[in-house]
Amino acid sequence: MIRNWKEDLNNFERFLMNINIHKYAHLRNIKTVEQDLPRDLLPLEIYYRYYWYTTDFKDYDDVFKIYWSEKLNPHIYNFIKKYFYGCSLQFVEEGFKARLYRIWMSILTQFHFQYLWNALFDEKLMSTPELDMMGIDAIVELNTVKIAIQVKKVSYRREASDRRFTRRQQSYADIVVEVPYLVVDIDELKNKIINPRVRESTKIMCKKYLDAFDRNFIKLDNGFVIFREEYLKHVREVIIEKLMAGETGRKITYDEILIW
Repeated sequence: MIRNWKEDLNNFERFLMNINIHKYAHLRNIKTVEQDLPRDLLPLEIYYRYYWYTTDFKDYDDVFKIYWSEKLNPHIYNFIKKYFYGCSLQFVEEGFKARLYRIWMSILTQFHFQYLWNALFDEKLMSTPELDMMGIDAIVELNTVKIAIQVKKVSYRREASDRRFTRRQQSYADIVVEVPYLVVDIDELKNKIINPRVRESTKIMCKKYLDAFDRNFIKLDNGFVIFREEYLKHVREVIIEKLMAGETGRKITYDEILIW
């Protein structure tokens, strides 16, 4: 079935606008389940089922209930025996809910990039849970070159480009591109700019990041941040420029793309 990506994008953005982020604020501080999750406990297949393969966009509480029901026996029970023996099921469930919420928010951001890309461009992204588990958020073919996309969260504290272009990834793509998603505390940056005790060099840096954020992203009323159309057009242009220069077989890092 041929999808109407523009319609799907509009529906997805309406869904994002209506997420009650405040409702889940308490989950941010719960860090009881921080172990690496085995493949059979990852929620990716379920998230893809409801937010990418279909437009049956479910509230987080609903999608978590589906996850808990599908994974409880035997996968979560086995996990409890290994790491949480003697703990109540309610305690572990709360820890999983907090952990999976962070994954949920991150993958919704990734999916917005993908919906927007497919709505804007003829070259469509392909994205699957299996690719996601390998560190490839999506693959697109430009000028007969296969591009692996990694949506990377960065802040004004300047994260390192820590993902390598692995041999396994190279079997699926010719080049990996880190697409930066800028995470900033807007109020904090604005306060530093007007604070007379903050150094001028710091104020300049803060203004630089605020300008970059406003130019490339949109903060919805509920606090969720999405990508601007102009930013994706810029990302595509940078990729094509690099390809024309013969730059394949390597990674294009986020600081080569983000407009400062």
